[in-house]
Amino acid sequence: MKQDIPLVTVIIPVKNGGGLLRECLAAVFSQQTDFPYEVLCVDSGSRDGSLDIIRSFPARLLCIEPADFGHGRTRNLAIQNSPTPFVALLTQDAVPDDTAWLRELIAPLRENEEVAGVFGRHKPHPGCIPSESFMLERHFARFGADTTLFRIRPGPEGWAHYEAHKGHYRFFSDNNAALRRSVWARIPYRDVEFMEDQLWGADILEAGYIKAYAPRAVVRHSHNYSPLTQARRAFDEARFHREYFDPPHLPGIRALMRDKLRQSVQDVRRAHFSQAVLTLGRDVGQGLGWFLGDRYELLPEGLVRRISQHHELKGDAGQRHGRSSLLEDVKQTCAQAMDEHGKLGTAFQLVRKTVAGYRQYKHQGISSTLLDIRRALRSTHAPERGWWEASHYRFIEPPRPSAPPPVAGRRQVDPEHLVINWVVPGFGRGGGGHMTIFRTIQWLERMGHRCRVYLVDSGNMARQPMRLQAQVHEWYTPIAAPVCHLEGEMEPADIVMATAWQTAYVVRASTCAPVKAYFIQDYEPAFFPMGAEWQLAEDTYRFGFYGLTAGTWLERRMREKYGMVTRSFPLAVDHAIYYPEPVREGGARRVFAYMRPHTTRRGFQIVALALKKVKERFPDVELHIAGAGVEPSDLPVPFVGHGVLDFAQLRRLFSSCDVGVCLSFTNYSLLPQEMAACGCPVVEVDVESTRAAYPEGAVVLAPPNVTSIADAVCRLLEDEPYRQRQIAAGFVYVRELSWDKAILHTAEALKAFALHATGREEGGAQPA
Repeated sequence: MKQDIPLVTVIIPVKNGGGLLRECLAAVFSQQTDFPYEVLCVDSGSRDGSLDIIRSFPARLLCIEPADFGHGRTRNLAIQNSPTPFVALLTQDAVPDDTAWLRELIAPLRENEEVAGVFGRHKPHPGCIPSESFMLERHFARFGADTTLFRIRPGPEGWAHYEAHKGHYRFFSDNNAALRRSVWARIPYRDVEFMEDQLWGADILEAGYIKAYAPRAVVRHSHNYSPLTQARRAFDEARFHREYFDPPHLPGIRALMRDKLRQSVQDVRRAHFSQAVLTLGRDVGQGLGWFLGDRYELLPEGLVRRISQHHELKGDAGQRHGRSSLLEDVKQTCAQAMDEHGKLGTAFQLVRKTVAGYRQYKHQGISSTLLDIRRALRSTHAPERGWWEASHYRFIEPPRPSAPPPVAGRRQVDPEHLVINWVVPGFGRGGGGHMTIFRTIQWLERMGHRCRVYLVDSGNMARQPMRLQAQVHEWYTPIAAPVCHLEGEMEPADIVMATAWQTAYVVRASTCAPVKAYFIQDYEPAFFPMGAEWQLAEDTYRFGFYGLTAGTWLERRMREKYGMVTRSFPLAVDHAIYYPEPVREGGARRVFAYMRPHTTRRGFQIVALALKKVKERFPDVELHIAGAGVEPSDLPVPFVGHGVLDFAQLRRLFSSCDVGVCLSFTNYSLLPQEMAACGCPVVEVDVESTRAAYPEGAVVLAPPNVTSIADAVCRLLEDEPYRQRQIAAGFVYVRELSWDKAILHTAEALKAFALHATGREEGGAQPA
């Protein structure tokens, strides 16, 4: 091994390693590589001479107290003390099988920068009992004979496949593994009692990285457990599997025993008959351990401690997590029910839940039913966050001025290949503002720019980045950008982009990029009454960001009122999605209205009362509502509610309606263009922003009152030539609108901002 800067640190946690430790170290130091490496042993209180064994090799030694040991915690400490870009992980009883082990293990990391972790194959030690040997053979055969890469495919289908095969995807054994230290810095091991390696394997995949299997990186690692020890170990494996991953499938005891007996028969046929009893005992013990461990939440805590081998060796997980007893949970639930419902109400609730439990039992079986009941008894509700914990309050104080980074430390901005961090509020299905954001990201990626999405105030959303990206694909549009919750500082970029007033406070506090920009789709102070939130929203326009606005009205307002350096882009239409569909001739005339009761700028009450007037004048007209879940009692007239629709459903609905109503009292929105593209004439509110947005006659602009909106709809219903002229005018208007043209405006603006901020282009006022 050359005494150069090492490429890899081999980490070996040690406690009473015995003879296998010497064999392991000897094999590690005999590796033949084309790179230098070092070895770090972390001892947690050995008493058998392991320290002397370690000191007989040229390895670094780190000693910790036994009480400080943790499977994830100790490995994190060791990696923290490793200066190398790659880290290899072994255990004291895992012996590299040949001199190529380390080279083969590191190869996927060196060949592909997206590979975050690699695990290798295990083979049995000499003298291993046949059933253990057969188990290892079966297990690693599932991963193939050649190097295999595991990655969650982007999109809902990829996530669904991962969920259906999660056990196969996430397997990762740090008895024989390697990882990329830069990824570990972002995603360290969790500080858990068990299965820290498989949790890390899931974490990196769910963050969008690749995991690799290196079948030629082989270690000898096996255990000749007795049937009782095998059962106790299986109990712990299933217990922590249930706690950390909570799989939905709960196999019954008969199914488990049937599978284990079938496997025992196969193993006995391959081994000597004298091993039959031991093989059968181990397999049955493993099945019984899995059955009980999978249902550990239904067992008394005392019994869990008696069965658990992990408790005997490492302590009690239940006490560590503060889990309450079944009796305590029942008492607490009964007391809460009595306080809320009284005796009669509690009795009624008990009967209702008993009936529901019986129905669930008939459908799902006793184990799943009892597990759900046990969890329902627990008080698992996390305390709600205070309003002061929202991002715009946490970052309300402006950051202190800091010195600019030295010239050598600045990013070299390539305006043709920008890196953009988008800070986005949490989202649900059907948000027009989020649709514009994600569509813009998609088009910028096609043009060669690289994007990342960071979510703020999104605690109610999924935690896994790939799951979040799949939701963007499913609800909006496919993007390559990773999507994750903002925790700490963002990765370095050329531009960091605020997308709503709440996110602007986070962007102001960030130091991840030299350019701070603001994707402004609406005049957001107008969303609130004059007060704190109105003021906080308006203040963001004075942060000195570059402004990229939807439409010229906002561009002019940001520049003239707030002195912002601004560019604008037009809201457009995706003509591959929105076009007239053939509709059934005849039938009642139909009026569509976009209504969101919780969105003030949409003028819900005015639209509702206007529709009431329309219905009075045209009793046979059908009213169709979409945009949100609207209850029958929310409107003074009967209607057909469609809720939140996907693109194809919206196209069909727009195409089938004779008139559309879509008001926006602030800036104009996407829907009127999309409705016009489907041949549906649009009634909008006549305010300053809409007059600036639409060419004359493209849409029907009505004064902002109930009577005027109703009259505009009624005229379109009763004057067919006029309605046809409006349809034709709408087609003329949207014909020239396309997102590729709109995104060109955006891309040119971002390039200009990047060049202006880095002093490579003169002109315009420099933002403060």
